[in-house]
Amino acid sequence: MIMVKISKILYRYVFAFIALTFITSCDEDEVKYPLLGEEPRNLTEILSETPDLSSLLNALSQVGLDETLGTQTTYTLFAPNNNAFSGVDFAAMDSAALSNILLNHLIETGTADFTSKMATGYLQSMATGPGGNNLSFYTNNSGSIIFNGVASLVSGAYDKGATNGILHTVDALLLPPTVVAHARANSEYTMFADAIAAADLSETLNGAGPFTVFAPNNTAFSSFLTEVNGAFGWSSLGDIPVDILKDVIQSHVVSGVNFEASAVDGKSPVTMQGGSISVAGTVIDDATYSNANIVLTDIQGVNGIVHGIDKVLLSEEVFQSVLSATLNMADRCADKGYTTFLAAIDKAGMTEDFKNNELTGFIPTNDAFTIFFIGIENYGSLDDFVTEEDIAVLKGLLEYHLYAGKLLSSNLTDGGTITTLLGDDIAIDLSGDNPKLIPSFSEGAKATIENLNIGASNGVIHQINKILIPSDLAQSLGIAGAGGLQPVADNAFVYFDFNGNGFDSWWGDVAGNPVSDAAASADGTPFFDATGVQGGGWNGLFFRNGGNNFTPAAIGTNLEAYEFKFDINMKAPTTGVIKFRFQGSIGDVFYDYDLSQIEESGWVTVVLPANLLGVSDFSLVDGEFGAAYSGDSMLNFSLDNVRFEEAGGGIEPVADDAYVYFDFNGAGFDSWWGDVPGNPVTDAANSADGTPFFNATGVQGGGWNGLFFRNGGDNFTPAAIGTDINNYAFKFDINVIEAFADGVIKFRFQGSIGDVFYSYDPTELEGGKGWQTITIPASTLGVSDFSQVDGEFGAAYSDGTSMLNFSLDNIRFEKL
Repeated sequence: MIMVKISKILYRYVFAFIALTFITSCDEDEVKYPLLGEEPRNLTEILSETPDLSSLLNALSQVGLDETLGTQTTYTLFAPNNNAFSGVDFAAMDSAALSNILLNHLIETGTADFTSKMATGYLQSMATGPGGNNLSFYTNNSGSIIFNGVASLVSGAYDKGATNGILHTVDALLLPPTVVAHARANSEYTMFADAIAAADLSETLNGAGPFTVFAPNNTAFSSFLTEVNGAFGWSSLGDIPVDILKDVIQSHVVSGVNFEASAVDGKSPVTMQGGSISVAGTVIDDATYSNANIVLTDIQGVNGIVHGIDKVLLSEEVFQSVLSATLNMADRCADKGYTTFLAAIDKAGMTEDFKNNELTGFIPTNDAFTIFFIGIENYGSLDDFVTEEDIAVLKGLLEYHLYAGKLLSSNLTDGGTITTLLGDDIAIDLSGDNPKLIPSFSEGAKATIENLNIGASNGVIHQINKILIPSDLAQSLGIAGAGGLQPVADNAFVYFDFNGNGFDSWWGDVAGNPVSDAAASADGTPFFDATGVQGGGWNGLFFRNGGNNFTPAAIGTNLEAYEFKFDINMKAPTTGVIKFRFQGSIGDVFYDYDLSQIEESGWVTVVLPANLLGVSDFSLVDGEFGAAYSGDSMLNFSLDNVRFEEAGGGIEPVADDAYVYFDFNGAGFDSWWGDVPGNPVTDAANSADGTPFFNATGVQGGGWNGLFFRNGGDNFTPAAIGTDINNYAFKFDINVIEAFADGVIKFRFQGSIGDVFYSYDPTELEGGKGWQTITIPASTLGVSDFSQVDGEFGAAYSDGTSMLNFSLDNIRFEKL
């Protein structure tokens, strides 16, 4: 009995000492400490003696937490009063769920949390969420204290000290917060919560999850509203169309994961919207041009986790729509990096129209301009457009890329045409995977539309990868095959050159031929002249060769690979036609060329695809090949070098063997692996230059196995190129026997520079055209310094399943 009394006395002294310590501490902070009384009680005992907390005690007892609150551990208990339990049937609730709800009212602390010490911010409750993480518990002390945005203190019923903590009576249940509830609870993120509701996503984001949410604060949302107000006149969340607002909210949510800040660092997760964001440390990169900063981390909810950010994240679609509404065509070109086209617009004096008129622009990339200037003779850059005539050429070229009005991709039809500001048409080809545009200049390259429907405030832009050449400007630009005179490529295919070599014959009313006048000649040799002669029927002009002189066996049925050409000097406009006759086993076939098409004076070369002539097999033209004038105009022109040539003029000769890295001539630096046997091929008749070449015929592509060449760094010696990338071109010769359906040719540059790949799309090349040289500016390959390509230089077919049917040779660099 004495021992019991001593124990009670000691307990009271110890407790009095503890109480005194609390009082002293609180007095120092000018905070009143509620006395425990002469009979200290634990939290469970306080609950049992407080009638207004009976519902809470019953719920705690249901899951055994009443015993927990009777232990020596220190807790802060936010105790909902009986009114808070109105309408709640805990008896029917799963014990685990009920336990987690009740644990969300408990914070395990080392010292009691008095209201006078409470600051705005986050603690952790004893409830758990995904991965067993404790839930975040938010206190807002900016005015009257509010917990998790829903519960307030009951007057006179808080700061109740217990032997194992402190009790605060609150007027609402503190249910485990979802990610939406967390956004709603924090006064700095309420606009995001409002936006979730306005986007009809509350039910989704209050669901099971888990979700990782990057929540913009109110400052960020206010900036976003200012931006869309300027673009679309949307001044509030209610003004924003639901589908757009839903896109915006979903761009902030990653579904299926509960990424803490440390776990998401370095990742590029895909959002609910379908796009991706990249996280590096505390920085988030989205589709816009400015990054977001993570300013609040790891706010754990029962169905996910929230990180606060200082900018609204936008998907590419929404961002582009904002830019479309705010940037005119000129500003949009600057925004997308089409700086060369924009500089050309400015030089041509078209800036104001480009900014203000409703237009559709088929805008070439900067790389397209680089390739363009390599391929033309008269201009090497925009700086070369100097005179009024030059500027007129430039303006016409730009107008050929512009349409008056707005054309979206949905307005483009296969086989249709687009009438440009220049007045000339562009043809549309939608037959492949990517839409293509075909210029009026028959020798001009097709352009692939790489990026569709880039909006602007006064129109729309479609990005293309080539400059479109109108036929009327081809000669002015100095493009081979565009007028002007082309040299004869192969004398064996010249059938009328009037040089007295035995296979020219003619009759009619044109006397004094051939004419030997080097100064007036196309090539310094004799030519045929019909000046001041009245045409009439076939009598005005007729040349013909017998079948023994016309030997087109090499052409045969390979029509796609050849062109028909003749040189003509039109001294005065002439009507009527030149009729070309092909006669023999094939019958009698005529092709009429309309002379009124030729307006310029001086010698020019007329180029016609062989497949337009009406002859299906030239080996059957074994009777007569002839040319005649048919009409009644006064003849006033000269003619020479009627011939056939390989389409496109064949390949370009190799300029410097030292820069050829794959020629398959057994020089010791070619190696390859894959599924292409029997290489290199020695077949002079089908070669680009009479030497061996690599052939991939009838081989199934797939991955990198279809074709692979590679050289080690000791064989690839690009030191002379180094960083001088603007003065070199990368070239290779290719013979596409059958057009590619898919895939790319990947060129690999590896070494000190890392691993750099350039992908060339061969689907643009037509089959059956024979050998041709592809030219790519070295500056577009992605290598800044070729001296650092000291590991491996390789080439492969990749990413496709096409049956390969092409040949390749002379992969090289050349100085411009």
